[in-house]
Amino acid sequence: MKRCMLLYKEKIKMNKEIIDLLLRAPNTQIDVCMKPLISKWSDPPTPIQVLEVLDNCINGGLASGFVVTLLQEIYEITCKNNDITHDEVIKQAHWRDK
Repeated sequence: MKRCMLLYKEKIKMNKEIIDLLLRAPNTQIDVCMKPLISKWSDPPTPIQVLEVLDNCINGGLASGFVVTLLQEIYEITCKNNDITHDEVIKQAHWRDK
């Protein structure tokens, strides 16, 4: 149990570090307009938070291929960690209704 708690704390730290890296990334990697959304992410981020940024980056060409791949990985991990499917997350994606 103690080991699981240590791993959990390490996972949170990793997520915070990834958030910080995205916020400090050059504008050539991720557009400045995405940074306010990322700064509002919880720690660890929820799947819907990550999907919103990912959708905007893909549809608006607001991030490099590297950052899009990183966001996709973060999204998949958050879905797995929250035991939720992509189809379930999409139902919450209100910006896709527009």
